[in-house]
Amino acid sequence: MPHSNSSRKVLAGTVALAMATIAGPFAVPAVADPGTGTARPDAEAQTTAAAALPPGSELVMAGATGFLASTPGYDLLWTRYADGSVTKLSRGYSQARMGVSYGSVSDVVALEYGEIGDADHRVELRDMSTGAVSTVVLGKYRHFQGAVGSTVVTTPWLGGNSYSTELHLLSIVDGVQTDRTVTGLPDDTRRVDIASAAPGKLVLYYNRLSDAETDRWSYAVVDLASGVASPSNLAPTPWAGAALSPKYLATLQGSSSWPATSQLRVKNRGTGQVTKVDTHQLISEPLVGLAGNWALFGSRTPLSEGSTDDDFSFRAIPVGGGVSRKILDHATSLAATPDGALLVMGGTLAQGEGVYRVSPGADGAPVAKLVAGTGQPLGITLVSSDAPAVATLDTAPWKARWQLSRANADVTLTLRNTTTGASSTSHLNPSDDTTQPVRMDYNGRIRMDWTGWTNTGEAPNGNYTWEITAKPYNGLGPDLKVSGAFKVTRRPAPHDYTDNGSPDLLGRDSSGVLWRVDTTQVPWNPTLYATTPVSLGGGWNTYNQITPVGNIAGGSAGDLLARDSAGVLWLYQGTGKGAFASRTRVGGGWNTYTQLTGTGDFSGDGRADLVARDREGSLWLYKGTGDWKVPYAARTRVGGGWNIYNKITAVGNIAGGSAGDLLARDSAGVLWLYQGTGKGTFASRIRIGGGWNTYTQLIGLGDSNMDGKPDLLAIDQTGTPWRYRGTGNAQAPFATRENSQVIYPGHRYETIV
Repeated sequence: MPHSNSSRKVLAGTVALAMATIAGPFAVPAVADPGTGTARPDAEAQTTAAAALPPGSELVMAGATGFLASTPGYDLLWTRYADGSVTKLSRGYSQARMGVSYGSVSDVVALEYGEIGDADHRVELRDMSTGAVSTVVLGKYRHFQGAVGSTVVTTPWLGGNSYSTELHLLSIVDGVQTDRTVTGLPDDTRRVDIASAAPGKLVLYYNRLSDAETDRWSYAVVDLASGVASPSNLAPTPWAGAALSPKYLATLQGSSSWPATSQLRVKNRGTGQVTKVDTHQLISEPLVGLAGNWALFGSRTPLSEGSTDDDFSFRAIPVGGGVSRKILDHATSLAATPDGALLVMGGTLAQGEGVYRVSPGADGAPVAKLVAGTGQPLGITLVSSDAPAVATLDTAPWKARWQLSRANADVTLTLRNTTTGASSTSHLNPSDDTTQPVRMDYNGRIRMDWTGWTNTGEAPNGNYTWEITAKPYNGLGPDLKVSGAFKVTRRPAPHDYTDNGSPDLLGRDSSGVLWRVDTTQVPWNPTLYATTPVSLGGGWNTYNQITPVGNIAGGSAGDLLARDSAGVLWLYQGTGKGAFASRTRVGGGWNTYTQLTGTGDFSGDGRADLVARDREGSLWLYKGTGDWKVPYAARTRVGGGWNIYNKITAVGNIAGGSAGDLLARDSAGVLWLYQGTGKGTFASRIRIGGGWNTYTQLIGLGDSNMDGKPDLLAIDQTGTPWRYRGTGNAQAPFATRENSQVIYPGHRYETIV
């Protein structure tokens, strides 16, 4: 519906008048003294480098020598046609961005200062072609409606939100302010406002008492010279836009829902004949203009709004009816020029966004010519990209940021492993939800805090690409498709055989087949899951102990030790692809040990070590060498008395110290923590708690939830797995246990490591 100027105080502004000229042949003259037209210096004037019209600007008015635009920040920019120089004006206190609030069809810009109730409430009229300034005093009881040239239109204020329907025309004549009352409106007029203007003319829309209940509006043309309003014979309509030329008066009725479409009505002002044209468009914010013998129409739709069901084109049709033709792909604002043309803010696929002059061409049909561009294409663009070339996922999420020119699009973000071709796609809609790891806000900012999780599990190390596609919801412009590359890298992690940072478990069944399952935890669920088991082959029942030992062979993934019945220890080097290379012999005599456990650096040299307990209860340390041919140095004795424990498990650094730690469970079911010193020894034990004899297996799982702290997996006597997340606190190294689902349904294992 029409927007009354009585409720348009929506822009905060400054009272001080400031002016900045952007370099060019046109220089702003000295400012005239208010009310006299004589020049005075302006101390706040300044000259800056040339600048383009900012994207998102709207057209406010058009004169003979230039036009006025309002930026997204509501700065006012006057641009000269002749040389493209731009003058920045301070905005008025409460003036609307659209309509004739800042003036119309002339080079005179009206700037309102103060507000109703202020004694200094006034309008300064700045002639941008000469630099002269005159002041029209409004006083405390006049509401500023708009201006046409140097004529200011006001309405008496009745107090509160009430305004008279009486219009007054204020002007400066020979240095004296004059006040004329508009006559000719019906006696039952109850609300009146300005619809548009032409040189020397004003188009009003008004609501009569008989139409109040139906919210229908009538139109009248005011001759500014005489102050007489001439009501048109156009039937009252719901909310509509209007345009005026010397020959025609046109209105465009809006429509709110499909299949209703908008109707264009054109009145020949000479003959009184009215032509009605169905636009075949659903126009919610009417935009209408006249150029020669053509009417132009469209919906005031920004690039950031609408859907593909809508037709946003700005079109032209002969005033007598006929076939319409597209002038622009869309438009958001327009202003009539003094010579009968139109300036339109909009865009085309070929030339992008900007101000276009629409005027009759050689054959009389309107043509559009770009006057001032914003540098913004019609389609969605990638404004900026901050996607780090390396994602070190074991230390922090990959924080990638992208900025799209607008967010009203079906946006997908795809990450793809260039080696395997595996991909993961996120579908993004504008949202203010900041909890999601991948999200896009209403300004088109895409934020990804990626820990490596995909819908198929954790992403392995290696080379990746990212790709963003954006299909505009409103169909304006082509689809966007941009891409880039990055690399995922992590330090080798214990229990990681797939080179993806998440722990893997190995389970041997009763037939001797070894299975691998990769654990995974989705960001929105604390439960630890397992992927589908993968068979690593049979024959593993030849070994009486299988022990994960981390990366001891200098490769990129965790390795495995297996001891056969003869006491020979074998090394299976991890390939990083979920399997193991052919075994190599470490040596014999290992059947003297009752327990072997690794996956920890106990000596502080950065390499995984092995501890072994012999039958006498002595604990021995085998320092890792990093050489697969000779993976361990000669053993050193840690100490005796370890045969009081029925389970010893290396768990990495769970206590927040400087080295790997050990867990030991005694026959009473009490679990003890031995914190590593980093010198191949351990500090005095710390009691964790009792009741741990309910578990058949204790597995140092590694960091399963990507919080930087190793975790423990415990299998109870029913075969149910439980996860204990590490806290990093030696006095309470584990959080409350959580049920996990790392044993895949249908698989039974004799041993899990």
